Amino acid sequence: MINAAARQAPREPGIYLFLGASDDILYVGRATDLRQRLRQHAAARPSDYWLDQKYVLVRRIVWEVANDEVEASWREEELIFALRPAHNAQRRRDGDPATLPRSPYLTITEDQHDRVRFTLCPARPGTGRSYGCFPHLGKGKGAPLGIACSDGYTALLRLLWAASSTGSHTPAALTRSAPDTYAVPVDPALREPLHRFLSGTRAKLPADLLERAAGRPDFVRAGLRKDRALAERFYRAGPRRLRDRRLRHGLRAGPIDADTLRALIRAEITPVLGPVG
Repeated sequence: MINAAARQAPREPGIYLFLGASDDILYVGRATDLRQRLRQHAAARPSDYWLDQKYVLVRRIVWEVANDEVEASWREEELIFALRPAHNAQRRRDGDPATLPRSPYLTITEDQHDRVRFTLCPARPGTGRSYGCFPHLGKGKGAPLGIACSDGYTALLRLLWAASSTGSHTPAALTRSAPDTYAVPVDPALREPLHRFLSGTRAKLPADLLERAAGRPDFVRAGLRKDRALAERFYRAGPRRLRDRRLRHGLRAGPIDADTLRALIRAEITPVLGPVG
């Protein structure tokens, strides 16, 4: 059956889903070449490893073509987050989540010293301005979408620090991925561009911050140029991706919760699944 699916699959990047007897979703995978990847599954040797038991249970395979390999990898992570398939590595043997990813909101609060505090919160707090949720933003996210969000978010904080003209050495908190909280001086003129960046409506902030950091030494600016690219990647993977999805589903501006995000992603994949049963 997997061989038959492989013969029909295109030689393009994308994601594929293994479905069980009741069209329950057993496994979500990604491929740079869908046909080749499914052939590899078809040639897999029998194994007692519990994740490999999906081969016995699979009854149908569907796929969704992606624009490129990056898009396929991001889509795979989203679907694993939304669908919680039983045979992906993020699950335990009993089918329950091994570790549920945090679904943090990014909250910013201001103080009287023109500082802005950035905090990753598991739930929307009652104060400050919140953005998200961003389920792939946080520590320990080793997959491509998690890396894009987490490393890019830290890069944004480094650019804000560099543009503030405070200190000559990068703070230790900004040398690791996605600190839970960090406060940095932010020019009042940058508050609205920051809001638009985190809302997914304008990507220009990293370029503006790099320009404001022109007084930093050359060896620092070399790293900041890389940070600009990383921060722009965070914008595409996090704020802009969330905004595009919200608009696609007709939701008004503002944060959404993890359950709503899961429901939106499930709705997107429903046409790919086709008739149930």
